[in-house]
Amino acid sequence: MRSILSTLAFAVITLTACAQSIPGTEYSIKGTCQAGISKVYVMDVNGNRPTAIDSATVEDGKFALKGSAEKDALLGLTVTKKEYCAFFNDGTPIVADLEKKTLTGSEQNTKLNAYDREIDALGSEAQALYAQFTKAQQSGMSEAELQKLANELGPKLNDISESVSLRSLEIIKENKDNLIPVAFVNNVMYYVEFPVLQEILNEKYAYAKHPALAPARQYLAMLVKKAGIIGKPFTDLTENDVNGNPHKLSEYCGKGNYVLIDFWASWCGPCRAEMPHVKAAYDKYKSKGFNVVGLSFDNKLENWKKAIAEMQLDWVHLSDLKGWQSVAGQVYGIRSIPASYLVDPTGKIIAADLRGEQLEAKLREIYGE
Repeated sequence: MRSILSTLAFAVITLTACAQSIPGTEYSIKGTCQAGISKVYVMDVNGNRPTAIDSATVEDGKFALKGSAEKDALLGLTVTKKEYCAFFNDGTPIVADLEKKTLTGSEQNTKLNAYDREIDALGSEAQALYAQFTKAQQSGMSEAELQKLANELGPKLNDISESVSLRSLEIIKENKDNLIPVAFVNNVMYYVEFPVLQEILNEKYAYAKHPALAPARQYLAMLVKKAGIIGKPFTDLTENDVNGNPHKLSEYCGKGNYVLIDFWASWCGPCRAEMPHVKAAYDKYKSKGFNVVGLSFDNKLENWKKAIAEMQLDWVHLSDLKGWQSVAGQVYGIRSIPASYLVDPTGKIIAADLRGEQLEAKLREIYGE
């Protein structure tokens, strides 16, 4: 979550500014920030990785900056390069108070800032919960204790995520004739149903072709591909087990039993949070032939092996340790994890991304209990 974007900026009245020369629409920003801040930054947040394109020194708590960027680019004003106050580069002068995380300018940018602060307020509790879990991890807490804590925090985080998603959806629906939805699609794209995301990215809306929505369009393309896979045979591939021995997916799928192909990684928090559900399903139905094949997006062997051991994941695990460039990721077009496919006894994919209770409900339907 952008958390109301904390702030980037532009140099001060007598301060020196370092700025790239970028053709496009000029921006002009003046503002104030909290004590102890020496520099502010302007970030280009149109892609997957926000990039600093300008910076300014702060004097006496004030800054000012002029520069240029692509017209209507989604930019951010920040002191941390992580959280930022978002705005569209529409050529209207901007005034910011980075301590209060407020920003005024055009009607569109002023409205965007108000929405951002609203979403930030909803998400502040989530940040505290994540901090609590991170502190527990760093304290040397055992895997069992960490899992217990994750089980306690999980429902709370889910409630917060739902609140953020619902409000973000409302904001998107309220602003189909302007660019404001660009800043909120990322809050909802992993949580809404496929038809809803299709509607959000409908090209008839003013914001739909904005460059910052490229990741959302790529994710939608992946979902389209997944939808096309349902009902078709699984695609075979070869990766190594934890001992370096190569195995084909066809050694396990299409052999007369139901198999869950589970895409995950040791470093993926949501994947680890999902594992208790997968393990419970496996333990309950393995006697009936149900199997799981974990295809990991890990890069490091030891981390992969450690996670398997800590979570007691007693099923088949394969990986080529190439992260997002893995064979599994390329073959199945996976761009986000956790992800999964359920394969029937004949090798046909019958479901995708069954999470939590959905997986158990599907297996209960299959096995009759």
